[in-house]
Amino acid sequence: MGVRSSRWRVRGPVGAVRRRPRRVLLLLAVAAALPVPVAAHLAPLPTLRHSDSLAAADLRLSGEDGALILTERSYRLALDPHTGHVTVATRDGTEYTGFPLAMSGGAPLPKGVHRVSRRSGGTLESRLLDAGGRVLQEATLQPSGDSFTVRFAALPQTLGPGAMRFFDDGAAGIELTETSGGFTPDPTLPQLTAHPAVGIAGRTPFAPPPFQIQLRTAPGWFGVGLVDVPAATTMRLAADGGIAVDYPLALALAGDDLGAGLPEGGLVRFPEFVVTLAADPLGGLRAYHDALSPRGESAAASPPGSRPGWWSQAMVDTWGEQVATRAARSSPLYTAGWVRDFVAEWKRRFGAGPITVVIDSRWQAQIGSAEPDPVRFGGVAGMRDLIDALHAQGDRVLLWWPMWARNIPRVPPATAVFRRTAPAEQVVDPTAAGFDEATAATMSTLLGSGPGELGADGVKLDWGYDIPLTLADPSLGWGATALYRYLAVLHADAHAVRPEALVDASAAAPQFASVTDAVRLYDAWSLADWNRRAAVVSAVDPDTLIDGDGWQATAADLVAHTVSSTVYGTPAMYFATRLADGRPIPPALAEELGAVVALSPDKGQGTARSLTGGDWEYVDGSTVRARSFAGGTGLLVWRNAGCGAAVSTGGGRVALPLGAARGLTVRDAAGKAVKATHLPTGLNLTMVAGQRYTLQRAGSSC
Repeated sequence: MGVRSSRWRVRGPVGAVRRRPRRVLLLLAVAAALPVPVAAHLAPLPTLRHSDSLAAADLRLSGEDGALILTERSYRLALDPHTGHVTVATRDGTEYTGFPLAMSGGAPLPKGVHRVSRRSGGTLESRLLDAGGRVLQEATLQPSGDSFTVRFAALPQTLGPGAMRFFDDGAAGIELTETSGGFTPDPTLPQLTAHPAVGIAGRTPFAPPPFQIQLRTAPGWFGVGLVDVPAATTMRLAADGGIAVDYPLALALAGDDLGAGLPEGGLVRFPEFVVTLAADPLGGLRAYHDALSPRGESAAASPPGSRPGWWSQAMVDTWGEQVATRAARSSPLYTAGWVRDFVAEWKRRFGAGPITVVIDSRWQAQIGSAEPDPVRFGGVAGMRDLIDALHAQGDRVLLWWPMWARNIPRVPPATAVFRRTAPAEQVVDPTAAGFDEATAATMSTLLGSGPGELGADGVKLDWGYDIPLTLADPSLGWGATALYRYLAVLHADAHAVRPEALVDASAAAPQFASVTDAVRLYDAWSLADWNRRAAVVSAVDPDTLIDGDGWQATAADLVAHTVSSTVYGTPAMYFATRLADGRPIPPALAEELGAVVALSPDKGQGTARSLTGGDWEYVDGSTVRARSFAGGTGLLVWRNAGCGAAVSTGGGRVALPLGAARGLTVRDAAGKAVKATHLPTGLNLTMVAGQRYTLQRAGSSC
């Protein structure tokens, strides 16, 4: 048997789809285990480009229907050259699902169109041709060891007014009969849902969330994510199984860059997709990050080991206390003196060491202005005096910065109407002339240390989702690409002024890790919400710092959230005397929480992992540096291999999860050794709530 010709295989008129026999891969896997003539095995082609594939990756042709079988390290693909249909399965033939290697633009197609599909070297290809052989649309699948990418291109005239659908031939998309539900990392939607979607079309905690959705199948989770940042705002699973993305038709028809570069050969290029396979959704997010990593698309601007140490110290944000004391926004109560008193009261009650003070909304004369309010904050001179005073006592300062708004006297409504109709002088437009210069000047004013500058240490960005719908030059960026352009310029300018500047944003998509320094979890309403968001970020952005946030923490979840966020990132406290509902924070509780957050810098710089039961651990290489225990009521932190600390907010008899604890001594705050019982998993001992205990291994000093 010779190698199949690489000529294009004609499927026939579109619509006359012949579905392949079911379970072809399973049959082939069984057949592969039986004795077969040597001639049935095809040697790998010299043109295969699988740098991380199986060393002996093989291609097989089925005698049944001519499907081309490609085996990779962790999956198999079967392309039916007659229909352009791809089946994805495990190496032993258990099927994930299948899809057409096609896209649907929605516009009427001319008569006589037909599809042709082939293997070309190490890629699978499918094209839609008109009667004269002109290429109308094309799709190319490139496999690698544990994932594969698919890129699409189309003539503009084949695109319709609705959202473009990918992995869809106009009749059907991904085979949903093979799936039993889906997963989305978008916090605005139920995490498990039949039709997952992600987007930044409205107010959302993540701006943007990871552009990936996953489907549950028999062998595991089938994930589809975007490699490039798209000139779009939403991506969703359509009812027919296609992946719909809302690229603006006007940009596509004009031949503008949609995130994958300018058209080639008259074909509009769409951002590439990557397909991942995993045992669970968080594993799918990690696989998504790992698939982007070789392309440099998920590289963090500030990975572990490169961050200034102060980034890990507790953030103390004014916003919660502002709301609780009715000093929010432009209230006359919110002044430089109010900030000084707030910081002093927080330190008196919580007792933590140096902190990062976040001066929240709104210290400005107008929203989106770098000019501090002349009455409440004393203009530039008054704000500089405040920041210098905080620096003098060892603290750092972040300034709240409202994205997209410029010189607005009051908080604008977060509606599509405002985003579409706001006058240009009130909207930051990253595509307009002068944007780069204006952003550089703003960062100099906020972060510079010269005359007329405020000398802050970084910015806390808000309203990232409020992307304008009308832009001066959308060919330079629209939707997520406009947001990326804004953040890229702001981040570069901030670090040019102050190399240690912290740019704290809510962009959880892994491609945005290179243009921000921390991902804030944003307003949440429960511990479960914070943990869900932190689990998403720690999986898809493992090298990016997490700002635990803390706004809206209640008496029910304040303790557990403070402990958890101290483990997986930087804890953020929003209150000094009372919570958002007006309840006072008891002095003993404040002291306990202060003891917890004070340990945050001691855990060093690593990556976070969620554990069963709601607990977390923080790992530097293979060493656990921090861990919560007892359902988030206790905290263990190791400063080094021989010296650590523990705090229990509940007190009483507790079990410290220390593993092999022989030779370990626990001492109380007075330095007295505490009697403990050795368990297979650690130590059992009695702890006083809020008291810091020292853990010392034999032969080490603390």
